[in-house]
Amino acid sequence: MGDADTVCVIGAGRIGLPISVSLAQKGLSVRILDIDENRCSMINKAEPPFFEEGMQEALEIAVERGLLNATDDPSFISECGVVISAIGTTISENGDPDIESVNKLAEMVCSHLKSGALFILKTTLPIGSTKKIANVLSEKSGLVLEEELFVAFSPERIVEGKAMEELRSLPKIVGGIGGKSTERASKFMSVFGGRVIQVANSETAEMCKLIDNAYRMTRFGFSSDVALVASKFGIDAYEAIRASNLDYKRNDIPLPSVGVSGYCLTKDPYYLEASGGRIWEKRGFGSTWINARKSADYQLEHAIETLEGEMESLEGKVLVVAGLTYKENVDDTRQSHGVYLSERLAEIGAEVRAWEPNIPIGAGLGLENFHDESCLAGSDGVIFTVPHVEFVEWSKCPVGVESMRKGVIFDGWGIIDPEKLPSGSTLIGTGRGN
Repeated sequence: MGDADTVCVIGAGRIGLPISVSLAQKGLSVRILDIDENRCSMINKAEPPFFEEGMQEALEIAVERGLLNATDDPSFISECGVVISAIGTTISENGDPDIESVNKLAEMVCSHLKSGALFILKTTLPIGSTKKIANVLSEKSGLVLEEELFVAFSPERIVEGKAMEELRSLPKIVGGIGGKSTERASKFMSVFGGRVIQVANSETAEMCKLIDNAYRMTRFGFSSDVALVASKFGIDAYEAIRASNLDYKRNDIPLPSVGVSGYCLTKDPYYLEASGGRIWEKRGFGSTWINARKSADYQLEHAIETLEGEMESLEGKVLVVAGLTYKENVDDTRQSHGVYLSERLAEIGAEVRAWEPNIPIGAGLGLENFHDESCLAGSDGVIFTVPHVEFVEWSKCPVGVESMRKGVIFDGWGIIDPEKLPSGSTLIGTGRGN
């Protein structure tokens, strides 16, 4: 790989660290740049700061062989033939894209880039951002684009829990600011494994990232609205959707849930919405995906309304939120609907406990956290926000319900069989017909 044998990955988070470890597995020398000194220290001791299936052993081997280390000092970038941005971006309170972190990164990196370097953005961006960033890098570094500096966008599509495997197998979309950048980036991305798909330019690659999650969000939002209509008529939405899908290849309708959250599904629909700009203003209504995002968000408010309807008032009630991570069987609480629900219930005046087996009991989220059903004792209700394997197993023999004061169970994922519950308990939930 020549110069690419030394790679800088900026950001040691849920995307950057798996990328770094995967490249080290391929024999490349990887330097990670991260502003968190403690995280860098952990990585250099081969201690992953979060769980990812298959990463622990690979990290240990990479560190032991001297192929991977982390630092907060950017000066080493001048030694690297490839620089990968894997830092996160956010949205403002009103849903506007916030890419200030990437703008600051570009200002920092430009003074260290060497001639011939390849800069790959894997950070989620509004359409057109890669070329703007490339121009900043060129202007500040003095390197000529497509001759001395090559810039491309390659969307990251992995999911937590399967990152290491998917980095090897998923297709990689690559679009550069020019043909040479596309070719250079494509050759590098082929190192991971999986098919490399070249697209016309960086704007197309940026759009691919956004439509991946906007499309998924649109499907989830559809199911959220189906759940609302089903509840109105006393219909079990899960039964209706399963029946509609069964042996009918035209349908692949996802099952509804109390919340759709996470770092990308929360943010990406807003980025694609912003890229549409005046299109929505001109026609008088927003995109399908942004309305789907709002439909999914409404499920949390509907859950609270349903609980209030059953309990009359939530003030002073002891409520257990079962699931603080954004999806099942992970330890990531960023942009989690379970965390949001906990905060809303506390605002209303409820006493909130957490039942979250995937994070430490003293995780610092401001809640008393339990790892088992002992949290149910003396509570008035429990809300299941994600289908953790522990919760699915519990549902087969729901121990602890008899120790609850009121025994109200809100099933946000359709995992609980009412036949399994003891008499005197009340089962309500998303799309259950209640």
